[in-house]
Amino acid sequence: MKFKGFKDLIILDIANNHFGDIDHSKKIVSKFSKIVKKNKSYAAIKFQFRHLDTFIHKDKRYLKGNKYVDRFQSTSFSEASFRTLVNLVKKNNLLTASTPFDEKSVDLIEKLDIDIIKIASVSANDFSLLERVSLNSKPKIISTGGLKINEIDKIVSFMSHRGQKFSLMHCISIYPSKDKDLQLKFISNLLDRYPGINIGWSTHENPENFSPSSIAYSLGATIFERHIGLNTKKYPLNKYSSTPEIVNLWLENLNNTK
Repeated sequence: MKFKGFKDLIILDIANNHFGDIDHSKKIVSKFSKIVKKNKSYAAIKFQFRHLDTFIHKDKRYLKGNKYVDRFQSTSFSEASFRTLVNLVKKNNLLTASTPFDEKSVDLIEKLDIDIIKIASVSANDFSLLERVSLNSKPKIISTGGLKINEIDKIVSFMSHRGQKFSLMHCISIYPSKDKDLQLKFISNLLDRYPGINIGWSTHENPENFSPSSIAYSLGATIFERHIGLNTKKYPLNKYSSTPEIVNLWLENLNNTK
């Protein structure tokens, strides 16, 4: 599948739900690809890239008790493993996407010919990273969780002046998010402030709650992102990630909303 714009784009984020297990990861890609095809959705499966040799400070690399260091180390993947998964996504005729958390990871995105670059909220003010991703012509989606409006202004100005094809993602950086914290009206605020830029909704609410996505669509959102995975005894899912069954219902609900 080729990228044909941001409208009606679904992003399914595996994040660290692959648990560093290539066989488990292949099952995730295969099962969700079937759900996407069943619903005739325009979708990408997204990975997260971190160059751990430099992303984690050398003095902290083997630090015990830090949940982030432990998680990133325990779920690390080789370039060969990521290549296998990217090729599997493409074989299933879905788009590929990746979130780079450092400049070296952008090199890998280009090497694997990933279709879409997604900038996480935590990196949206990292202008060294934004400068690096702007050296290629790949479409970008930038999350805005936790940002002030003047910070979003600077990002829009930066990307616009570099001729980038980009969109913004309204995001609440609380995992999981409660309904009272979603601030969905901000989607229409972003559309008013940045005419001509597609706005999306990156969701971390209870996976079985479909109302926020319907409301987001009615407010003008054209891109929708969810964390995905398979819930097994060995690899239990977190509270904001969706199983294939839930994503199937979510996509059906979005189609009904439209």
